[in-house]
Amino acid sequence: MQVASSRGQALRGSQARPAAGLPLRPRRVARLACSATAEALRSADAPATSVAPAIKLFYRTGWDKAVAHGSLAGASWKDFPLVKAAGVPNRWLVADIPLEGEGEGAAAGSNGRPLLEFVVADAAKQQWDKPQSGGNYQVDSPGVYSLRGGSLQRVAARPVMVVSDLDGTMVGDDAATGAFKSWWEDAGALAGGVLVYNTGRSLQSFLDLLKSKSGCMAVPDALILAVGTCVYLRNPSGGPADSPSGWREDRDWSGQLDQSWSLKVARDACYKALAEVGKDAMHFRPAEEQNDHKVTCGVADPQAAQVVGRVNSELAAGGVAANVITSGHGGWKYLDVVPIRAGKLEALNHVRRHFGFSVASTVACGDSGNDILMLSGENLAIVVGNAQPDLRTWAQQRQAAEAPLPSGKHRLLQATKKEALGILEGLEHFGFK
Repeated sequence: MQVASSRGQALRGSQARPAAGLPLRPRRVARLACSATAEALRSADAPATSVAPAIKLFYRTGWDKAVAHGSLAGASWKDFPLVKAAGVPNRWLVADIPLEGEGEGAAAGSNGRPLLEFVVADAAKQQWDKPQSGGNYQVDSPGVYSLRGGSLQRVAARPVMVVSDLDGTMVGDDAATGAFKSWWEDAGALAGGVLVYNTGRSLQSFLDLLKSKSGCMAVPDALILAVGTCVYLRNPSGGPADSPSGWREDRDWSGQLDQSWSLKVARDACYKALAEVGKDAMHFRPAEEQNDHKVTCGVADPQAAQVVGRVNSELAAGGVAANVITSGHGGWKYLDVVPIRAGKLEALNHVRRHFGFSVASTVACGDSGNDILMLSGENLAIVVGNAQPDLRTWAQQRQAAEAPLPSGKHRLLQATKKEALGILEGLEHFGFK
């Protein structure tokens, strides 16, 4: 894919999407050279916060409401409500139990007493959940714990932001997609992780996919759509995740894209290019592929360079800073005109900062040249085992050029397992699983 800036700079990127009724096929992306060093991963640009010792207890049951009734470090017994919380899979209830002010030794237990001794009851305290072996559940140190089916477990996963492509990476083999969903809902999300899908699909296309894969696909916390021009955040109070009301557009992101951008100038530039080469060589793509920050056309290969040149010329004359992105092969190319700040990696970094993750705790996952930009950032990266040849070649070259991290591992992993199983392999490799 070639990305040409209206400022005259040549960039390389990749944002191909499934074609819609025209002979456009995804084209393998050209090589992209971009530095991401171990030094960059040592720096965490997310703000550091001081967290007081606490116990976070997740509980899964058929009860809509529940309460943990317990004693901290031998103190008087009291109730800790278990409630549904944003960002937590619906099957889990959660209680945040602070330890400050609970007396000396509360942060680690003392005098042979457990830090927390408790049982669980429904809201009416008519039904009780206690260990089958008798006694009470016990926690000996601060941390995150899950209780399900009488089994109390410490959640060992570290918080991670997973930013994954969909088709060919997270989605493809339903069993692999389901394996990721199980781990995410039982460990990754409970540890404070955030899941983001970074795809060329539109919102409606994603919603249709989520409905069709509802039994095996994890619900994300955020979406990056349409060549990085749209960011959506989960809106749990608005509706289910497979409906438009379940999402809200991130206006902070779209507001940034408005700078130095004019949809009218971008469309007019494409109309003038179309008039120059004719309808047999260029056309506007369907309305569902357009948005306020993206104009998408189909262009015949022989006229692609001419069209890009004319569009860039018209954008410059109109004072609009934009990227003109071409992708695809097989006789036709996509041509996307997007704001200069748009793109998969730029949107990834915006979402990462929104949720407060450092680059060292962010993992991008992909399978094709279309994902090279987000795999080239300072964040960690996983190339799944079924990756296309061009991406595998790029990954090998990139690994050879980059210095290892202080741990001795490389920032970018080429997984041996396919699709979502490759994501799980990579997360374990990087110590998040």
